[in-house]
Amino acid sequence: MKVQHGFTLIELLIALALGLIVTAAAVLMFITGQKSYVLQQGMANLQDNSTFGLNYITDEIRNSNLNTINSIVNDETMFGGVVFTSAVNARKVAASGVVPEQIFSNLYPSLTGANTAVAFLTAGELNTSNVKCADNVPDNGCTSGELKSDQLLMQYRPQYVTDDKGTAATADDMWFGGYDCEGNKIEFLKTEPAKRIVVQRYFLREDSDKGSEPNSSLALACDAGWYWEPYKTNASVEIKPTAISDFGGQGEIIMKRVDHFRVLFEIQTGNSYQYISVKNYQALANPKPRILSIQLGILGRSVQSVGNDSVFKSDQKFKVLDQTVVVKTPTSNASTKYVRQVVSQTIALRNTFGERGK
Repeated sequence: MKVQHGFTLIELLIALALGLIVTAAAVLMFITGQKSYVLQQGMANLQDNSTFGLNYITDEIRNSNLNTINSIVNDETMFGGVVFTSAVNARKVAASGVVPEQIFSNLYPSLTGANTAVAFLTAGELNTSNVKCADNVPDNGCTSGELKSDQLLMQYRPQYVTDDKGTAATADDMWFGGYDCEGNKIEFLKTEPAKRIVVQRYFLREDSDKGSEPNSSLALACDAGWYWEPYKTNASVEIKPTAISDFGGQGEIIMKRVDHFRVLFEIQTGNSYQYISVKNYQALANPKPRILSIQLGILGRSVQSVGNDSVFKSDQKFKVLDQTVVVKTPTSNASTKYVRQVVSQTIALRNTFGERGK
């Protein structure tokens, strides 16, 4: 009689249990690895987007106050620096006797086009954002409820060089001053009567190229334009600029997926230095103190979601320069979470430091 060999029921159950344990461990390792990969991808994407975007802005802002006569940057600096005022909201001193009316403005007083309105100038808490103030946090100018982003407008006179177009003729010679923040080439014929002043506006706007977004699909954009410097004709007639050309549109996106944009100015009052918001700077008495540097802060978001990982809290607080904020409740995909990070940059303005009166 042959003896039949095989597994007993107990042995089979033990083998199945061990197999399930090994399989569960392998699945857990796979899920953990996948989550770690998604998180690292999200962080890498966020850091690349934020770092490269802010570096680009930094290089552009360092052009402000380039080739200007005065070293002081405030709300009266003309042809350079931060632009707070135009003829619309300039500080004016009424005429008296033979002295004509004085207009203290960043933009030349004759610039009165629609795109010099206050809505296009540097302003605090003007544009939309995806954040609100954190409750019970006594931040500067921050209260409960929706919080808006800042807007920054700069102007500068480029460093022009001659582009002879590779020909011996001079009729086609051009002035070349680099590229503006939208990627447009700054060039014009040398036969033109004056050179151009470039203006650039940084602000948050809706991004039309969007996917499954938790809130508004906001991006940091830059809109660039230019105007002629005032000049005199051969008959000594002064020709003044009247409008900013190629300005007032949606601009080009510099940085996608930005939930909040904050701007602070470093100012000097006596022997002390402090950072102040756009809104508080504009509320200071005239003449306003000079601005030495600009501090930018953005709250960026990753393109990839991280599912509904409990590590990421929907009420997580973020410190964006002087403000503590939380992201607004998502209007869609509320259970989907994203990696967010605050990135800041301090930019010293050209020729503004030092004890100089001009």
